[in-house]
Amino acid sequence: FDRQPRGVTLTAAGELLAGYARRTLLDAAQVTNEIQSLRQASELRIKLACTQGFASHFLPFAIAGFRQTVPQSTFLLQVASAREVTRQVREGEVDIGFSFSLGATRDINVVYSQPAPLLALVAPDHALAGRSEISLRELVSYPLALPGFNATLRQLLDIYCSRQGLNYRSVLDSDNLDTLAQFAISGAAVTFGGELFVRHLLKSGALAELNVPELKENHRIIEIQTLASRPLPEAISRFIQHISKVIASG
Repeated sequence: FDRQPRGVTLTAAGELLAGYARRTLLDAAQVTNEIQSLRQASELRIKLACTQGFASHFLPFAIAGFRQTVPQSTFLLQVASAREVTRQVREGEVDIGFSFSLGATRDINVVYSQPAPLLALVAPDHALAGRSEISLRELVSYPLALPGFNATLRQLLDIYCSRQGLNYRSVLDSDNLDTLAQFAISGAAVTFGGELFVRHLLKSGALAELNVPELKENHRIIEIQTLASRPLPEAISRFIQHISKVIASG
């Protein structure tokens, strides 16, 4: 520890030791659960962390599907920023992380990845709906509804706009992606999202995707993350296999 005027803080060595201790405790708890499950005396507890795009619709339905074949499984799901999700995986606080990544991260094993291009989304009766193609310049002249500045989705939009020297104005900023989707469904604005998050809304016809050529270049990746140094228990591996198939099913 380093002594401070008001208490103590961990040194760099202390942070490493604390992370090691958390991972050791996590592994010990997992082994205990697996031994108990072999005796049919315990549930399979899987701890997850994800960004909000996964939590609103996709993961609840995917977990429900998994429990149909593994009914003894139970889950703890925490919603956080992409950086926090990765930290929780690295520190052994959760078993699996679901995130949208813009690059590689140390100590993280990416067990599944898939491109996650940015989609421009409007209500079916929006003025832009039905257009065969629309430029980014014209698109951002319409009212926009956007997530917070720390979201990878917002960062990508900034990259695309800065390349063309475009400015945009959001009429609704919210970290709640469901709020943005519902606002777009009302016809009040254009919003953006990954296909996984809005898959059910596109299939139902509640939202329509716009063809914006500038958004076709993809920098964002869906990642399923685990701790690089940790062997995966069978239950977690089975869940990852299940969830990977659901993501890829389109």
